[in-house]
Amino acid sequence: MKNKISRRAVLLSGAATVLAVNSKSEASAVDKKSFDHLDHEKFMRLAIEQAQKVPNCPFGAVVINIKTEKVVAEGWVRVEKNPIWHGEMTAIYNCPDSDRGFDWREVALYTTGESCPMCQSAIIWTKMPLVVYGSSMPFLQSCDFGQIDIRAQTVIDASRYGKCAIIGGVLESECNKLFKRAKDMVGR
Repeated sequence: MKNKISRRAVLLSGAATVLAVNSKSEASAVDKKSFDHLDHEKFMRLAIEQAQKVPNCPFGAVVINIKTEKVVAEGWVRVEKNPIWHGEMTAIYNCPDSDRGFDWREVALYTTGESCPMCQSAIIWTKMPLVVYGSSMPFLQSCDFGQIDIRAQTVIDASRYGKCAIIGGVLESECNKLFKRAKDMVGR
């Protein structure tokens, strides 16, 4: 058989993948200091407003233009419509049509809860340079939100497609209150 793959080829391929994933390219990393001018608390408050639309699952998000500081999209959980429509996914979906000059590299996403692997991967695919969250994944898990136990930074570090900066803990206590209240409402 010409197309037979040897065990050695599989092992070498696996080793190369592990090395590629584990090597961090400083050139592709995004410097958090380049976002110091943004009012992170202001934008997180807007994400909290979105989260309040679904009190029993308060994952809200906004996408803002980094240069103009204008909100370009909003999102909240819409899992009753589609199971992948988390707050971040809905905000990404609500961004302007890219055929009309929208540049994903000029926007940042603010979300009340640390992004799950699906959402963080979508953020990477858009090439957004920044994601900011309030409540951490460990806290969300303590409130019994069924998160996949992979931190957003781990997804970023594993990406060979692109990198983005991540800032956590913005208005953390306010975001944590949303999730604690949701846990009490649902009786998780």
